[in-house]
Amino acid sequence: MPSLSLGQVPSDFTAQLEVFRNGKLLGESTVEFSSHDGEWTMSRETRGTRGLARFIGLHESSRTTGDWAGGAPRPLHFERTLRVFRKTHWLAEFDWQAGVVHSVYPDGESTLKLEPGIIDESSIDLVVRSGLQQGESEWFLQVVDEEEIEHQHFKTLTTQALQTHLGCMITKKVEKIRDETSKRYTRTFYAADHDYVPVFMVHGKKDGEHLETRLVSLSVAGVNVEPGADCPENPPPSSPADQ
Repeated sequence: MPSLSLGQVPSDFTAQLEVFRNGKLLGESTVEFSSHDGEWTMSRETRGTRGLARFIGLHESSRTTGDWAGGAPRPLHFERTLRVFRKTHWLAEFDWQAGVVHSVYPDGESTLKLEPGIIDESSIDLVVRSGLQQGESEWFLQVVDEEEIEHQHFKTLTTQALQTHLGCMITKKVEKIRDETSKRYTRTFYAADHDYVPVFMVHGKKDGEHLETRLVSLSVAGVNVEPGADCPENPPPSSPADQ
């Protein structure tokens, strides 16, 4: 986990993104991060606006609140709601004084032992952003996953010029490292010129379906990012083959 000074806390941001499945638009997503007086909030809301996603009323929202411990982000409360025909809910309460996290999820509930550095899934981007600011390129994280603490590994692969609705952005491409036998992949692109805000993500299976979130608009530290020049001969990614 990175050790941050107050001056290195990642900037607040609000990002509007479009969500695609196999290259077809299915919805929209809003991601927000804010930090004030030693506390922070990370939230995401996704709605289905096209096709089947709209028909089934797809709506997913998550919100994490936390503080800083030793300069590193520490979650206190995580909540996620998913509605697809019916509503499911997951809640995690981090009691650092007692040293436990209590997790309530659709299939039951668990109380897990807490250790320094354990985070929730919504905090991963915050940890990576903080690390990229300090020149880190690899992260071994412990993430609460309902009834267990899952070990996850992320690594910076390349620096890449990425075409977005706001023009060309220089990004750090970070991949979740999985077992060699896994067919799944998750890649997130963090904009170097915009305090490493995540501006593009692709997740899927090799030779299978994939989901993408593509940036539409962005505000960093309260300032709107204006459209810039396009990347030379670099069309926007539209499939895993383009990554």
